[in-house]
Amino acid sequence: MALREHRPDAAVAASKAETVQTGSPAYWVCVALLLATVALAARIASLW
Repeated sequence: MALREHRPDAAVAASKAETVQTGSPAYWVCVALLLATVALAARIASLW
């Protein structure tokens, strides 16, 4: 189909994001950063 060749970048990125597996290193780096952010926010909130 010709329509699939003209998808916007956001649609292409979304379709690639769906193929990311939970075993990939990038996934675990993002999870670790998210947990570190939550821990830092909790620590800052406990100081108030």
